[in-house]
Amino acid sequence: MKKILAFAVILLIAAGVQAQSIEWKALSKAQELAAEDGKKVMLFAEAEWCSYCQKMYKQVFPVQSVQDSLSKYFHPVRIDIESDKKVVLNGDEFTEQGLARKFRATRTPTTIFLDSEGGVIGAQPGFLPANVFDKLLGFVGSDLTGKKSFSKYLNEHGVDIGQ
Repeated sequence: MKKILAFAVILLIAAGVQAQSIEWKALSKAQELAAEDGKKVMLFAEAEWCSYCQKMYKQVFPVQSVQDSLSKYFHPVRIDIESDKKVVLNGDEFTEQGLARKFRATRTPTTIFLDSEGGVIGAQPGFLPANVFDKLLGFVGSDLTGKKSFSKYLNEHGVDIGQ
């Protein structure tokens, strides 16, 4: 029993370390980097009380393919839809709450994608399982938005979401 408990603790620690490997950035820094390298910015709009946000942190962000896609295509940023913390987007100052309102992110979680110039590509409200979220990152990151449907992209990659 002690061995099983020790193994479980090691797994939890490893999962926590892996989840911490996403390098969340300040919005102004993410935009600066995006302008330099052409990557996009992914805003993860969340709230402290949001159980689905916590589920994303526990079940989605720790998955290596999600981390790889984030690293390849995006500079990730977190914003709290209820926070008065100041952020800068395209030279304009907002509170995180005000920025969430600007993007109509009233539900959490909402994932908002911005191009390297800070223009909105699109947004995805709600929790997505890791295999779908990873594909969404690849779809948006590969500039396929508007060129084909996301459901077709999922089918091409062997993901059935039961539509």
